[in-house]
Formats: sequence, C-alpha cells, structure tokens
Amino acid sequence: MEFNKKEVLHLADLAKLKLSEKELESYNSQLQDILTYVDKINNLDLKNVKESLSGIEDSDVGPRPDSVEACKPEAISQACQKDGKYVAAPNVFNK
Repeated sequence: MEFNKKEVLHLADLAKLKLSEKELESYNSQLQDILTYVDKINNLDLKNVKESLSGIEDSDVGPRPDSVEACKPEAISQACQKDGKYVAAPNVFNK
C-alpha cells in the first residue's frame, strides 16, 4: 500500500496537527515504512503457529481475573470523590 501526502494531511487534520512541509515528508516516509513492514507481516505463513496470549509456550500467564477491592486508606484520603472505603468516579456510560 502506498501512502501519499494527501493521506498524511488527512491524518494530521484528524489529529488536529499542523505540520510543516518537512514534517509532512518525514511522516509520509515513516508511515510508508510502517505499512511496508505490516505488509511483510501480513504475508507470513502462520498456519502452523499456535495462538498465545503470552508468547511463551506452556505458560500460566494469562489475563488476570477482575475483582473489586477496597482502596488503600492513603489512596482514598487523596481522592477528590469518595464513597465509603472506595474512590468514586463519575458515571460515563449512562449520561
């Protein structure tokens, strides 16, 4: 995949960046290098590679279970909002 100046300008606009001509050329080159590398990875034959979360075979490493725990008292004392022995945060999902 080829990356061009127009696409770099579009990405810069999305990121609200103002780039100089020199920066445009630099980012264009860097993004092209990244895409070339990703293309090499996409072309690898991975049929015989076993999926792994850790990259280490036969490892007990995996995602840790989520759990609710009380905060340490020193952390609660520094919190802006508290709910008993827990640090409170504003609800972000049901606004």
